[in-house]
Amino acid sequence: MTKKAYIFIYDDDVGTRSEVKDFIDSLPEVLFWRYDMPHSFYLISEHSASEIANKISAMTEHEGRFLVAEINSNKQGWLPRRTWKLLNKKRFSTESAAVRSA
Repeated sequence: MTKKAYIFIYDDDVGTRSEVKDFIDSLPEVLFWRYDMPHSFYLISEHSASEIANKISAMTEHEGRFLVAEINSNKQGWLPRRTWKLLNKKRFSTESAAVRSA
């Protein structure tokens, strides 16, 4: 399967950063993750956005709002170098803080 990069954006009703981090860390569908902005995580997965969103929806018991969207080649922004490496290479970098691997 092909690895894809996603951005997961959520509101406060989904959970605190710590609660969301613990949940994301428990998902076998998420190979790597990173965060560096409030209310968002970058996810690397071989699964679809729909599959990941279904897992998140079950965790939140359908409370709160969130978005899981694929990040493709049409992207631009002001992000840390470590985040760009994760999004572009879709793999763990040993220098990246706040990233875990499966």
